[in-house]
Amino acid sequence: MKFYFLSAALLLIQTLTYSQYWERVDSVFSSSGVVPTSFSAPAFGDLNNDGHPDLMLGNLSDQVEYFQNNGNPPVPTFHKDASVTDPIYSGGLQGTNSDYPVLIDFDYDGDLDLLIGGYYGILYYNNIGTQNLPVWEKIDTVFSDINTEIGTDAKPAFADLDNDGDLDLFVGIGESLFGGPEPGTMRGYRNTGSPRDPVFELDNSLTTGIPDVGLNSYPAFVDLDNDGDADLLIGRDSRTFFYFTNTGNAQSPAWTNNSGLFGGIENQNYWKDPSFADIDEDGDLDLIYGTDTGTLYVYLNNGTITSPQFVYNSNYFSVVKLSESASTVSFADLDNDGDQDLLSGNWLGKMEYFENQGDAGTPKFVTVNSQPTNLTTGSIYSTPAFTDVDGDNDFDIVAGSLNGGLVYFVNNNGIFTKNTTLFAGINVGGFSSPAFADMDGDGDLDLLVGAESSGASKFYLNDNGTFNLDNTIFSGVSFPSRIRPALADIDADGDFDLIIGRVSGSIDYFENTGTSTAPAWTKDTQTFNGIEVKQSAHPGFADLDGDTKLDMVIGEYDGNFTFYKNLFAVTGVKDLSIELNTFELFENYPNPFNPGTKLRFSLSGLSNVQIEVLNITGRKVAEIINDQLNSGIHEIYFDASKFSLSSGTYIFRIKSVNLADGKIANSILKGILLK
Repeated sequence: MKFYFLSAALLLIQTLTYSQYWERVDSVFSSSGVVPTSFSAPAFGDLNNDGHPDLMLGNLSDQVEYFQNNGNPPVPTFHKDASVTDPIYSGGLQGTNSDYPVLIDFDYDGDLDLLIGGYYGILYYNNIGTQNLPVWEKIDTVFSDINTEIGTDAKPAFADLDNDGDLDLFVGIGESLFGGPEPGTMRGYRNTGSPRDPVFELDNSLTTGIPDVGLNSYPAFVDLDNDGDADLLIGRDSRTFFYFTNTGNAQSPAWTNNSGLFGGIENQNYWKDPSFADIDEDGDLDLIYGTDTGTLYVYLNNGTITSPQFVYNSNYFSVVKLSESASTVSFADLDNDGDQDLLSGNWLGKMEYFENQGDAGTPKFVTVNSQPTNLTTGSIYSTPAFTDVDGDNDFDIVAGSLNGGLVYFVNNNGIFTKNTTLFAGINVGGFSSPAFADMDGDGDLDLLVGAESSGASKFYLNDNGTFNLDNTIFSGVSFPSRIRPALADIDADGDFDLIIGRVSGSIDYFENTGTSTAPAWTKDTQTFNGIEVKQSAHPGFADLDGDTKLDMVIGEYDGNFTFYKNLFAVTGVKDLSIELNTFELFENYPNPFNPGTKLRFSLSGLSNVQIEVLNITGRKVAEIINDQLNSGIHEIYFDASKFSLSSGTYIFRIKSVNLADGKIANSILKGILLK
């Protein structure tokens, strides 16, 4: 017998904080706050006794995840509370499951217990806490015999099928890794013990009339006709459900196939795991089921408690994610409306475009089927990056793929045309992933290409449109295999840092401790500590909440996107020699602006001052001043109309050199041009 204890404090917020640098906010890409992973298996129960159904979500990841209902029907939101399930996995993953959770008062003591089906059979975690706060006690004896019979992919469901006051058991059989019962069949176990001391014995009479439904069988009991006995819905490895009405009695079930009630349920997802809960809190039971893609579907019961009618409602658990797997991240204001839009590749080699229909401070991403959606690289696993390669102040696309080369799509008035010559000589051997930034300060965009093999990533300096291999810029950086790199000034100190997404799902970070034109790299293991996705992390950076700091979105193999708010302290100024007393920068005003904004700063002595304007990709689009200025407060007006700039986010890069003591200061501001 093993004990797992839960801390007394339940999280009451919808975000998760990672050190002092990042704050995860799930609601950006999931309006409900629930971000499911592939082969999702939902189970509902009021675990904190507040009157609202909470969610325990199984998956093919490492752990069952718990989401507390925030209590705002009819369309609830949730927040993830890892403290509820983390204790179960505190000793490692060996001997644990994550596939098929069940929340039920298994021992009839008035609180909800947790059972999890999966690779290790059925695992039972008795709640020895309270109705408000669970404390898990793992009990291994109840299902020890059954677990030798049901294989490694079995889902349990419980109901009192013989009206004797205790719970009987159905086990749906899935595709076991090492043999086992026939997938798609159902095994029934009658409880011949008592509510508090169950003993389960195989009883084939309980499942008479239930056929083999395919490669997998996932049962859910529910009394939909309110006649006092349990009916049965079976999800399976096919596009339809099997539903059986219990036409027996409370003491002896008899199963009659009813193909009509769930005949109108969608038939696109081949894998379905059903559950029932009163998700809209209107007094009847609704259908919520998980899918192979992870998406949760909700069909509200718009009938009555004796005559249900299920209708799909898209307002629940909506998630912005790829239609396929292997999401990547690149941002640009493609539609010139002042906010950042999102481009992703997928494993089929195509691209998917998500237009930001929110605003500069509150992003709202919506799938759009116009270009660049469905542009293809000709190879699988595309990794597109927005960039202004030709310097015409619009966003082109350069995409990597499995074949190791790069494909260039030129943007001409919103129409993307493939250019096969510019990057024809670049190939890193496999799984190419491009990242662009002006690394030498010459006003054009240089290129880093991640590669499949360790050490095979390559960097190219842009010399007037010709990309030449350079082995010096990233000297000292050890590039692992299958990386997805990003170049971004995440600490707002005026230079580009290196962020590497790894195939393991973790993030490597090399801070640029040199200058904007002569970088030096220092590995930092703290800034991204604790941030990890399931597989193939692809980080991208943009200011999505309007606070002038670069936030992070990570794509991953499941096709999800995860948003992390940037919590770096706003310093605005980086002294590249010693502590500043030489320079002070104020916020530009107005911001957003059209057509102009004022830049205000103070100098302590005669200084050389250079102010440049960069677009969001790092390309220089204007120079405001390059001159000597006396000590005192200076105000410089920038008029965007003189430079034919489109709407979007721009960076003002300001450098001052004090002529008396040689002290150097670099600083940046961001401005949003709305036309």
